Amino acid sequence: MIVLSELGTQLKEARIAKGYSLEDLQDLTKIQKRYLAGIEDGNHSMMPGAFYVRAFIKQYAAAVGLNGEELLEQHKLEMPVNEPVARSPMPSALASRNRSVNRTASSEAYAEFMPKFLVALFIVLILAVVWYFYSASTNSGSPNLPEDEGDGISYEESAPAAPEEPEEKASEEPVEEPAAEPAGPESVLAVEETQGETTTYSWQGPADRQLEIAANGPSWIAATDENQEELTSGARVMQAEETETIDLSEVDFVRLRIGDYSNVDLTLNGEPIEYEQQLQPQNVVIQFTNSE
Repeated sequence: MIVLSELGTQLKEARIAKGYSLEDLQDLTKIQKRYLAGIEDGNHSMMPGAFYVRAFIKQYAAAVGLNGEELLEQHKLEMPVNEPVARSPMPSALASRNRSVNRTASSEAYAEFMPKFLVALFIVLILAVVWYFYSASTNSGSPNLPEDEGDGISYEESAPAAPEEPEEKASEEPVEEPAAEPAGPESVLAVEETQGETTTYSWQGPADRQLEIAANGPSWIAATDENQEELTSGARVMQAEETETIDLSEVDFVRLRIGDYSNVDLTLNGEPIEYEQQLQPQNVVIQFTNSE
C-alpha cells in the first residue's frame, strides 16, 4: 500500500470545492470510482501498475483545476518506484532502425551518382560526335581519286549523310534520362533531444499525416496538439488489440503521453516510430515541417 495522505487530501478538497462527487469525477475522467477513492485515501494496491498511479493523479488534478505535474513534483518522495522494464525488444528495434538508415544512405548515394554518370555519358557522346565529323572532314580533304574512278566522288559526298541521324538521336538520350528520377522528397523522422521523460522528434514530409496508435496490452494513452487540445477520442487506458488513427494534417505539434511503451506501437504514415527511452511512463513529442 502507498500512502499519499497529503496529496490525496489536497485532491479531495479541490473536488469538494468544485462541487463534484466521485460519480461526477468518474464521468469526467473515465477513471473508475474505486481508483479515484484509492487516490484520495492513499491506497493504490488495486491499481493496474505503479505508473498508473501518476497518470491517474494527473488526470484527477486536471479535472479539479490543479496542475498535476506540480503536485507530483511536490510529493515526489511519496511516489511509487517505476516498475523495471524488460529491455529484450530493443535489439530488433535497433536492427530495424539500422536497416532504415542503410536504405536511406543507399538512396542518397544513388541520387548523388546518377547525375554524375549522366553528365559523363553526355560528354562521351559529344566527343564521339565531334570525332566523327572531324574524321569525315579529314577524309573529304584527301586527294581526289583518279579520273577513271570519278564515280567515287559522289560516293564520298553522300556517305557521311547516312550515320548523322542515329548520332543525333543518341545525343538526345541524356536529356530524357532525368525524367525517370523519383520526384518529391522522402519523409524524414529524426531524434532532436531526450530530456527527462520526454523524447522530441522532428518530422519533415508531406502535409498529409496519419498517426496510428496500436495497443498489444493495457497502457495509458493521451495525445494533445500545440494548443493542448485532445486529439484522441479521449485520454484513457487502451487495451490489447485496440487501435486509433489520428489525422495530424492540420497540426504543427503532437504530444503523446504513454504509460507502458512496450504495449504501444506508433506508426506515422506507415513508418514505425522507434522509442529512444525505456521509461514508464514517458512522453513522445513530434514537431512537423512540411516538405517543399
